[in-house]
Amino acid sequence: MNRVWLRFTLLAAGIIMEHNAAPAQDIHLKTRDVYTGLTSSAPKAETRANPVRPGGGGPVHQIVQFDHSPGVEDLESLMAAGFKVIAMVPDNAVAVVGSGVVASGVVASNRISAKWIGELEAGDKLSPALAIAGQEADETMQAVVEFHTDVDAGVQQSIAAAEGLTLLRPPMLLPNHAIAGTTFDKLRALAEHDEVAYIFPADPLLLSNPLLSSNNVTGNDLMPCAGMLTLAGPIAQYANIVHGWDLDSNHTAHLGYIFGTLTTKLTASAVEAEVIRALEAWSSITNVDFSPAVSATAARTVLVKFAGGAHGDPYPFDSAGQTLAHTFYPVPLNSESLAGDMHLNADVNWHSGSDVDVYSVALHEAGHAIGLGHSDRPGDVMYPYYRRGMQLSANDIGAAQTLYGVPESAPASITMGPASLSLTLNSIASPGQAAQIPISGAVSGGTPPLTVNWQTDRGYSGKAAAGTGGTWSASGITLVTGANTLTVTAFDSAQKAASESAVVTRLATTISAGAAPISIHISSPSSAVFTTSGSTISLGGTASGGGGVTQVTWQTSGGATGTATGAGPWLAPNIPLLTGTNTIIVRAFAGGASAWASVIVVRN
Repeated sequence: MNRVWLRFTLLAAGIIMEHNAAPAQDIHLKTRDVYTGLTSSAPKAETRANPVRPGGGGPVHQIVQFDHSPGVEDLESLMAAGFKVIAMVPDNAVAVVGSGVVASGVVASNRISAKWIGELEAGDKLSPALAIAGQEADETMQAVVEFHTDVDAGVQQSIAAAEGLTLLRPPMLLPNHAIAGTTFDKLRALAEHDEVAYIFPADPLLLSNPLLSSNNVTGNDLMPCAGMLTLAGPIAQYANIVHGWDLDSNHTAHLGYIFGTLTTKLTASAVEAEVIRALEAWSSITNVDFSPAVSATAARTVLVKFAGGAHGDPYPFDSAGQTLAHTFYPVPLNSESLAGDMHLNADVNWHSGSDVDVYSVALHEAGHAIGLGHSDRPGDVMYPYYRRGMQLSANDIGAAQTLYGVPESAPASITMGPASLSLTLNSIASPGQAAQIPISGAVSGGTPPLTVNWQTDRGYSGKAAAGTGGTWSASGITLVTGANTLTVTAFDSAQKAASESAVVTRLATTISAGAAPISIHISSPSSAVFTTSGSTISLGGTASGGGGVTQVTWQTSGGATGTATGAGPWLAPNIPLLTGTNTIIVRAFAGGASAWASVIVVRN
């Protein structure tokens, strides 16, 4: 960003800002409030003890605080001093990067009106929510490592390697995000590096989510949000926002809304209804009131518009549609002509109630419009990665009520009814000639306990295993040659159900002419009906024919499945049994054909 570009762009957008006088305040981080002591006219500089700085005198990241909301002149003065502004720390500070540590003399010599300059401590970069992911220092957890936006992927990887870590980069991650599976102690060591901005828990679906692209994005995918925006850049993930819109005399923030250009993928009435529903979701739980406005330039008005590419602000949309939307922070960090405005990418294939859902995106962006930053907790609407079907969590509600209070008409503690039962099935890779596949997904809402079952239209069925954070998975899903319709259904204790289906096509393999028919024999136990008092049983036998058996699988009437060891002589150990009668079917596969045998096991 250069000064000419900055001023030209903001002038063209009508969002040029002068200094907005505001009371001096501390810097509010999610981990602590930093007392900066703005009582002296001379700027104050602080450095942290023994940081791991970039080698070779590389750029250093710092926070610069003013005694007012920084405007264009402040940003220009920082750039003139050789510093790049990379993020905003509400209300009066910005994060910068530059060669060497900013000192009081540098600030004074460049006529920067800053009052305090300092660096993030390592502890400031570790989300308080990490304590929930792993209570013990040596317990492995999955965490999103957020680097400062100027740190490229190569540097990110070298920093992780220096700490003995491997970074995972699922395709839907933001460029400055990576996932590390490690212990809290290792994450603390990583946080010592200057290039690391923040570390917070990873949603388990980030590691199982399919590719996010303009041709493949669905409502079951996690959708990334780059953050709430200001003219100085996005709000930092590590910042704790303590101010939103000012309250009126009746202790309510009265905001207007108005629609600009809408998407052509849906009717205007459908789009407007979904956006208004999202706004009302927030106004129903806190003292924010939305009403139709008469002008997009009126004070305290949220303009909702769909736009493509460059559209009048410094943040153009990509034509691939991977950036779904962005929203601007309230005043005074943005001017009234832009504050709170919600822009949605017109190049996205928008839907209502499915795939990329207008309501789900608008619900997240409306949270930004009232001044909420990103949450660190997976499952929150305001988490940086969100998906269709989510509803406001207790954390979302608490964050809104911290800014605007509890509505007088609502009880002091709002008890939300159970969210609608929702199930997602992750995309399934082509199995090729494989006879079995694994599946996974997520389930949320409903009345616990929840169960997830699967079945195919070829007669196979089973029960999925519950994971962490609402995830589920199942292995050993048997396929026959050709198309297999797989249906996964979640059930709750209130007899509600939610289902997702997918068609999986298994390719045939060539069986040599004259090959013997496939056969399978269960030799242990030797009888067709067997009685035991044990909780498991082991089966063994032989399989042959079809030009060579490639796999033997088993399935119980109780829903358990698995793969035997061996394909000629085979062994299936530790098959779980339910009390009563258990039917166990064993199948042998060769090419595109199969054969089966069964045994009945009665557990006393």
